[in-house]
Amino acid sequence: MYSPSVRKNLTDKTQAKVDSLPQPLFPYVRHTLWEYKYHSNHQKRRTIMKLKQKAANIIKACLLTATFCGCSDFLSEYSQDMVIPKHVQQLDELLIGDVYMQSYKMEYGMSNQSCQFFNLLDDDINTVGTSLIGKVGHPYYNYAINSMYGYYAWQQDVRYNYQAKNYSNDNATWNDMYRRISIVNIILDEIEQLPHKTDQDYADYLRVKGEAFFLRGQFYFVLANLYGDAYNPSTCASKLCVPLKLSAHVEYDKDADQQFKRESVKRIYEQIVSDLKESARLLTESPQKSHHLLHRASWEAASLLLSRVYLFMQDWPNAEIEAEKVMNSRLFSLAPTSNFSNETPFLTTTNPEIIFSQGSNPLCCRSDWSVTGQYGDYCVTNELYSMFDDNDVRKTTFFAKRRNTVEPQNDSIGLYKKYERGIEYSHISDALMLRMAEAYLNYAEACAMQPTKADKANSTLNTLRSQRITPYAPQTYSGEQLVQEIRNERRKELCFEGKRWFDLRRYAVCVQYPYSRNIIHAYSVYNDNFSFATTEYYLLPAGDPAYTFSLPRKVIEFDKVPMPDNPRNKREPLEYEDKKTEQE
Repeated sequence: MYSPSVRKNLTDKTQAKVDSLPQPLFPYVRHTLWEYKYHSNHQKRRTIMKLKQKAANIIKACLLTATFCGCSDFLSEYSQDMVIPKHVQQLDELLIGDVYMQSYKMEYGMSNQSCQFFNLLDDDINTVGTSLIGKVGHPYYNYAINSMYGYYAWQQDVRYNYQAKNYSNDNATWNDMYRRISIVNIILDEIEQLPHKTDQDYADYLRVKGEAFFLRGQFYFVLANLYGDAYNPSTCASKLCVPLKLSAHVEYDKDADQQFKRESVKRIYEQIVSDLKESARLLTESPQKSHHLLHRASWEAASLLLSRVYLFMQDWPNAEIEAEKVMNSRLFSLAPTSNFSNETPFLTTTNPEIIFSQGSNPLCCRSDWSVTGQYGDYCVTNELYSMFDDNDVRKTTFFAKRRNTVEPQNDSIGLYKKYERGIEYSHISDALMLRMAEAYLNYAEACAMQPTKADKANSTLNTLRSQRITPYAPQTYSGEQLVQEIRNERRKELCFEGKRWFDLRRYAVCVQYPYSRNIIHAYSVYNDNFSFATTEYYLLPAGDPAYTFSLPRKVIEFDKVPMPDNPRNKREPLEYEDKKTEQE
C-alpha cells in the first residue's frame, strides 16, 4: 500500500495537471489514481455511495469469496475526498462494475452507442422497401434506420440522419473504450501495491490481472479495427492506428499543440498480442471460477481472441496454436445439431460453446423490431440466406421468411432464433461474444494458409459442418478454393455477430489469397407518417477508404494541431440503372 504521504503526493501532482485541463475528449484524461479525487462534494458523495452500494450488491450476489471483508471496512477513506483500495477484491469489484460492459435495456435496436452498429456495415444486411408508394412502414424506422443512415450508407459524416436535420454523436465507442482502458490501467497500477497475505489473495491477484489484460486487449482490438487500417505486414509499421494509453497517470501538456498521437498499426497490434498472451498465462495459473465463465474472461477467451488477432496479422502458425488450445478445452464444445430449432433460440446462456460475452445486444431488443424483415426495418440479404443448404439446420433457426401476399416478389428475410429475441436485456452480445465455433474456423483457416496442412483444414471444416448440416458428406478442397470455403462457412456461422465487417477488411489485404468486393446497401426512405417514398442505393467499392472510420469530430477538434484523420468521401446514391452492374 502507498503510505499516506506518498498517496497525497501522487494525488496532488496528478490533480495539479487535471485542474488545468479543458473539458476532455479522451475520458482517461481526468482519471487520476484509483482514489478518484473529485471536483465537488456532490460528485464525491455520489462516488462513495456508489462504491458502498456495489459492495452491498456483491454480498447479496455472493460474487466474492468467503474471505472478503465486511461492508464496514470495504472502503478505507484516507481523507474526506479520497477512496483507497485495501484489498484485491475491491479492484475485482471495480473491474466488474466499471470495466466489463454490462447488458442494459435495449428498446430500439442498433444505434450509434458503443459497439452497437457493427452489424449495420457489411454485406449481410439491407432495408425493406416496396413497390407500393405510400405503403405504411414500421415506426421503428425513425429510431434505428433514419437515425443510422450515416453508418448504414457509409457517409463521410456518420452523425447525420437521412434528412441531414438531426445529428447524434460519433464518439460513443471511442469514449467508452478509452474510459474502460483507463480504469484497467489504474487497476494494473494499483494492484501491485496491495498485499497478498493468503493463497486466495494471490490467486485473486493473478486472476484480476489476467482479466484486466484481456479486456484492454479486446478494447484496443475494437478501436484498431474501426479507426486504423487493416493489418498489412508490409505497411503496418507506417499506417496510423489509434493512440496508445498504458499508464495510470495523466499525461497532459497544456502548452503542447498536440496532446495525443496515433501509434502505428504494428505497435497497437503488438500491444494487443502482449496483453492477450499475458492474460492467457495468468488465467491459466489462476483459472476463472466456473460460475463466472460466461461474463468474465478465462484463458479460453484470451486464447480464442488471440487466435483471431493472429489471423488478422496473417501469422498463421500462431493462430493455429492458439485456436487448437481452445478446441481442446474440457469446458466448452461445439453445439450439436440437436441444439438448433426453429422453436427455441440457439445462442443462450446454456449453449455449450459460448466462452465469453459482454455488453448488450440490440438485435434482441424486441421480437417485432430489429432485422425483422418488415416494411421500414432491416432485413437479411438474400445473398447470405441463399448460401445455406436446405438441409443446414442453421437456415431455419437463424432466419425466417416474412411472407408477403400483396407483393410476393418482395418476400423478405428476418433474423429469427439465432438470439433470444424480445427480451430487452440480453446475456449474449452481438458484437463481443466468443464461442467455440470460431475456434474451429480460426484453426481451419490458419491451417489452410499453410500448404502442408490442408488435411487438417479439411478435417476441421468437415467436423464443424457435420454439426450444422444433416446429412452431411465430408468434402475435400485445396488451395484457394479451400480458403474460400472456410471464409464462406465463417460468414454463415458467425453472421450478425459483429465479425463480418472486420473480416472483409482483413481479406482485402491478405497477401496469400486477397479478396475484396463491392457492397450495395438499399436504403428505403419512409416519410414522417411512415409511408414509403423511395429506395436509394449506395455503393461501397472494394478498397474504399470508408472501410475505416474517420476519427470522432470532437477528437479532431480537441488539439490545437489535430491528429491526422482518416479520409472518407461523400457518398451519393447510385443512379437506378447503375445499381445492379456496380454490385459485380
